[in-house]
Formats: sequence, structure tokens, C-alpha cells
Amino acid sequence: MRFYLFILVLGLVAFVLSRLFHLLIQGKLFEEGAIKESFRESGATLWLGMRLFVIIWLLYLSLVWLVKRC
Repeated sequence: MRFYLFILVLGLVAFVLSRLFHLLIQGKLFEEGAIKESFRESGATLWLGMRLFVIIWLLYLSLVWLVKRC
């Protein structure tokens, strides 16, 4: 369990550092509200991805159910 938690923490740190590095390259790191807006955009993208995953998963489960019934 510790191994997976370590990977999760490393992934989270890598994500945060990549967002900050991206803002640094654009020159917007020290602008007011830039960090908050950057993470808000990432959250919207993540939420869309999770919804898409659920839709694809439900389609997969329905396909498996249909294959088992036929």
C-alpha cells in the first residue's frame, strides 16, 4: 500500500510542478490569479475526462452483458 501511495504523491507533485513550470515559461507565474486559473482549467479538463471514462466504462459493461446474453 505504501508503494502506491508513494507513486500517487509523486504523480501529484509532478503535476503541480508541471503546471508551475508551464506558467513560468509563459511568464505568468507571478501574475495575480494565474496559478488559480491554471489549476481551475486543469480541474475542468480532469472532470471532463472522468465523465468520459464513466461513459466508456458503461458502454463496455453493456457490451459485455450483451455478449454474455447472446
